[in-house]
Amino acid sequence: MENKQQPKITKFADIKDELIKKINGKITLLGLNEPVTLVDGFINQPISMELSGSFIIGGPTVPMIMIVGNNTGRVHFFALKAVWPDFDK
Repeated sequence: MENKQQPKITKFADIKDELIKKINGKITLLGLNEPVTLVDGFINQPISMELSGSFIIGGPTVPMIMIVGNNTGRVHFFALKAVWPDFDK
């Protein structure tokens, strides 16, 4: 029987506290000038190699986080790797 390696699953709840620390340490570098709140959960932004009117299911994605400015309500999306470059090491 073939031994397939299971894909690594990361649960948001398991890394949330560390992620908040990473964001707070990079507030200025990320271009933020107000306190922010981390939205619970990951966003997977799909990547497409073509523009068409069709809806595409599956394919490559960029794992992202979303934060909201506490004063302005602005929503900011950041690639997980931009906030935490050595996350999966």
